[in-house]
Amino acid sequence: MEKPTGGDGGSGESLKPGKYIVTGDRQVTTILTVSPPDASGAMQWQLGAGKLSEVTHLPCRTGRYSGPGCTPANAKQSDFPVRPGALMPPVQGCNKVDYAVLFVLGVAA
Repeated sequence: MEKPTGGDGGSGESLKPGKYIVTGDRQVTTILTVSPPDASGAMQWQLGAGKLSEVTHLPCRTGRYSGPGCTPANAKQSDFPVRPGALMPPVQGCNKVDYAVLFVLGVAA
């Protein structure tokens, strides 16, 4: 999987406000609207049609593991690779955030 360009280099949380054509390379292609940050800095995302699971590219999964005792040595190798669409496995001593992948086909006019 290619590393994303721009933004924060991975999570996609810093997409600029706007409308994007997205797909999971399956049946649903739709518009993702990213709203400008509110007073707290949070950005709202809204799909024009379908559900997030329908526009997520299932084979591409990732997670961010963190914490003071978090190390790859704590991961069970038998938990990998992860089944398409499944959550990333827990790792002892780690906090985990799961991420899904959307393909951005273009910016909507």
